[in-house]
Amino acid sequence: MTRSRISAGSSRPGHTRVPGTASASGLALAAAVGMLVPASALAQGLPFNIGDAVRDAQQSQQAAPQPQQAAPLVLPKLAEPQLVLPDKSTLHVRHIAVTGTEGLAVSEEKLRAVLAPYEGRKLSLAEIYAAADKVTALYREAGYLVAKVYVPQQDARKGTLTFKLVPGRYGQVNVKNESRVKDFMVRGTLDTQKVLPGELIEQARLERAMLLISDLAGAGMPRAVIGAGATQGTSDFVFDVPEQRLVDGFLMGDNFGTPYTGIWRASGGFNINSPLGIGDRLSAFGLVSNSTDMLNGRVAYSLPLGYDGLRAEVAAFRTTYALGDTYADLNATGVADGVSATLLYPFLRSRAVSVWGSAAYTYKNLNDETLGVSYAHRYINEGIVGLNGDTSGVLPWLNMPVVTSTAVAITFGNVDFPDADQALANLIGADTQGDFSKITASFVMTVALMEKLSLSVNVRGQKSFSGNLDSSEQFSLTGIFGVRSYYEGLSGDSGWLVTPELKYALPDIYGWHHAVSAFADVGGVALEDGAYTITQPDYVQLGDIGLGYYGNYEYMPGRNLLLKAYLAWSVGGNEAQAGYSRGNTVGLVQAGITF
Repeated sequence: MTRSRISAGSSRPGHTRVPGTASASGLALAAAVGMLVPASALAQGLPFNIGDAVRDAQQSQQAAPQPQQAAPLVLPKLAEPQLVLPDKSTLHVRHIAVTGTEGLAVSEEKLRAVLAPYEGRKLSLAEIYAAADKVTALYREAGYLVAKVYVPQQDARKGTLTFKLVPGRYGQVNVKNESRVKDFMVRGTLDTQKVLPGELIEQARLERAMLLISDLAGAGMPRAVIGAGATQGTSDFVFDVPEQRLVDGFLMGDNFGTPYTGIWRASGGFNINSPLGIGDRLSAFGLVSNSTDMLNGRVAYSLPLGYDGLRAEVAAFRTTYALGDTYADLNATGVADGVSATLLYPFLRSRAVSVWGSAAYTYKNLNDETLGVSYAHRYINEGIVGLNGDTSGVLPWLNMPVVTSTAVAITFGNVDFPDADQALANLIGADTQGDFSKITASFVMTVALMEKLSLSVNVRGQKSFSGNLDSSEQFSLTGIFGVRSYYEGLSGDSGWLVTPELKYALPDIYGWHHAVSAFADVGGVALEDGAYTITQPDYVQLGDIGLGYYGNYEYMPGRNLLLKAYLAWSVGGNEAQAGYSRGNTVGLVQAGITF
């Protein structure tokens, strides 16, 4: 059985109600619908509403193939010949002093630790230069890419040897811009990060500048070439910024849908990169089921605000559904329209760690109808603040490459039923009207166990702080983005999901890159107050195990043919969730092309 969205139940305190009283016609709404709708359908309830459709479409859009990633960031290196000296004469060195370190981010303790093995003993010239090279390496590892320690001419017979540190400053900074982004945007980004003549050459600022340029739509990852500057202690830089395609996109087909709105689906999207030459982007996404009972469309426009990575996006979407299969006689339909505005800022941007903060506002207008009668028309206003972070590095105790992605978001919102009759029906039912809040979190980690073997773990969850949530705000447990052996639709106010996957890369076949995997999905959802329904338990836990296959072929540079397929088997119980079961063995497939 499935969860009824309009069953009567207990109310919950702490919610703002719509003023006014219900009319007699409103109180008779449920009875009127009951006389028109087949009794068997009412008993089973509706397995899908516009909130589910919105949630499913959002997940599909977020999981769509992304534009080709920019080439990895490669920092320039200054090639310097190694000095070779005869190891004959020696000098007794009691102490080594280093000048030019003022204001630099290396502690005196670290510096002394590097020099300690060379103090209090006789040193050859080769050992003196070795000590200087160690200090050079220390400062370069600290982010001063072209720092250099020199041993100036001096009288060190009293036992004190002085090194001179030249941290390195920018000489000329030139840009060879072949991208779709105008020069002032590229130059402005470099200037904001102090990649300017006379400024210290710092790795953190240089990495941030290059990555922020690559974040501009229409620009690829800059390539930097370094050379000796005109004056001592300076280095000249040339930044070559490649072009990103004007238009990129994808077309996909899959059988990830539901029998109620269409199993087979097609989706597609495209981006127009930097149409105004400022690193802006115009995007569109669409999804349709084979029976056209599920339709979603979204358009968005984003642009940079300033030169320090702040980005704004405005978007609009529409989602519609019509229930088919055993529910076709109900003429159950729904539509959702929405707009959103988002700000995104990179607090930290580097090769190893990146952290973004975001703030968003979304307005949604949702309406569900049965037999042409609206029974759940509501407005949702919500604000979301979040943090996202990516890391790339090596597990220190295992020396294995690892990448992670983490996201946390807090949502505050309000659900408003403008019709007093429907507000009353909601009050005695799911009671979702009023203010709400929730927190969502996700964590993905992928570890390269061996050259061809990797392990990934995907964990995500949600907790409601305000009781029952509108279906569009709930946590999805089933479907391709949850427990895959069940159809999309089973959700709860709070929930969790864990997906470990072991993947093995197979030998390439004429350029076809492919891999096989073994995975498991396990998770649960809870209703904060399930008194309004007898068809879904307060808590449901489901699981499956399966095998996966992934393949891609680059038919042109940056353009790929894609294929993924899964076989999944349900494990454990599926109490009261037979309506979402795909069967004991499930085959899922998705194929597509990027352009």
